[in-house]
Amino acid sequence: MGKYRCIICGAEINEINFGFNSVAFTEKNSQDHIIKCPFCGVGSEFLSKSEDVIRIGKNFLDEKTIKILDHAVKLEIFNGEFYKRAYKMAKQSDIKELFKALGNVEMMHAKIHFNIGGFEKMPTLVNVNYDKYDSDNALLELANAKEEHAVKFYEKYINEINNKDIVRIFGALCNVEKEHIALTSR
Repeated sequence: MGKYRCIICGAEINEINFGFNSVAFTEKNSQDHIIKCPFCGVGSEFLSKSEDVIRIGKNFLDEKTIKILDHAVKLEIFNGEFYKRAYKMAKQSDIKELFKALGNVEMMHAKIHFNIGGFEKMPTLVNVNYDKYDSDNALLELANAKEEHAVKFYEKYINEINNKDIVRIFGALCNVEKEHIALTSR
């Protein structure tokens, strides 16, 4: 199989982890055909056989971009924490596994933004009570709404960022979120 490197999140993809989070993707990796980063979900155009990773120095970011990245970190943590809670609340095993995998991917997105922004400490967000979402369908509907919100966020701010690499990253992550919309539209 060989090794790949995701140029977005920096993860190494190999024969041990190529199938990680597979339920979070509509198309699955196989040992002979790697089409997604199993950690952040971006497509094969962002996978490389080299060690190259997109690196952006905080010194090259303007205040507006740093603020957008701060909001992106919080958005992805908020969604990741929702999925952790939804995993515990879901009743069907396939829905539980979907929520677990989606949560892993969302938290990786938060780490990507965190690293780009050069932030020092991950934010602690307010705990939200999701108890009124008392069925798998209700949780899926909320998950879908959260994914739609994430897509709107990326689409809104992609044109306000002054760094072409971050624009590429936002575009790639927006596509992952669109796939999550399809997965939560059951």
